[in-house]
Amino acid sequence: MQSKYDKDLSDLNDTIARNKAADQAALQAANQQCADDKAALHAANLSAAATASAKAAEEFGKVKRELDACVSVGGDKGKALSECQRDRDNAKDRLARVQSSIDKVKNALQSMAAAGKLEVKERNGFLVIALAGDILFDTGKSKLKDEATGVLRELAALLKLMPDRPFQVAGHTDDQGEEEKNWGLSMDRALTVVRFLIKEGVSGKTLSAGGYAYYQPSVENTSPEGRTKNRRVEFMLMPNLSELLKMGK
Repeated sequence: MQSKYDKDLSDLNDTIARNKAADQAALQAANQQCADDKAALHAANLSAAATASAKAAEEFGKVKRELDACVSVGGDKGKALSECQRDRDNAKDRLARVQSSIDKVKNALQSMAAAGKLEVKERNGFLVIALAGDILFDTGKSKLKDEATGVLRELAALLKLMPDRPFQVAGHTDDQGEEEKNWGLSMDRALTVVRFLIKEGVSGKTLSAGGYAYYQPSVENTSPEGRTKNRRVEFMLMPNLSELLKMGK
């Protein structure tokens, strides 16, 4: 009996020892697998971090290049914007000065028109300032009357407010008398007025003279009153062709 007990005990101890060895082996294998998994995870993390870092570095470089380009372009645009702002301010100043001159001219013309010294009208798109010929000249003459100088001086002062605007001084007659004589008379009167204006300081570069005889009457030459109106000198504001050409571009 004792020998069988000893044998069973020995077998049990062997079984326990084998199981213990197996458990230790399994535990060791599990620990090794865990270590391998941890190493793989660490490697994966390192790889992911490296990839993310490389991607971030690439993105940073891209953004930096874009910013550098933006700064460069922005600098040029900023300079252009500054120049544009300065040009706009200068243009506004010039416009204000021009508008001020226009207002002065308009008010003065209105006052002179109200006093019966001249007539302001629009004809075929042109601004026309008309002076009655009988105010300036005796019938059939091209020498200025003494009383004409005051009106022309006022008008000269207005023209000098528009130094860049060209005007044509146009002489007109009624339909009485010979055609050739009326051509000469209308031209002589226009030239007389131009010479007077130049002496008063109006630039000759802005003035021209034209004679139209009786071919452009303002009213019919069927009455003494109508013929009086047709004997006149007109100041016609001429268009600036260079401005028109620029508008067409």
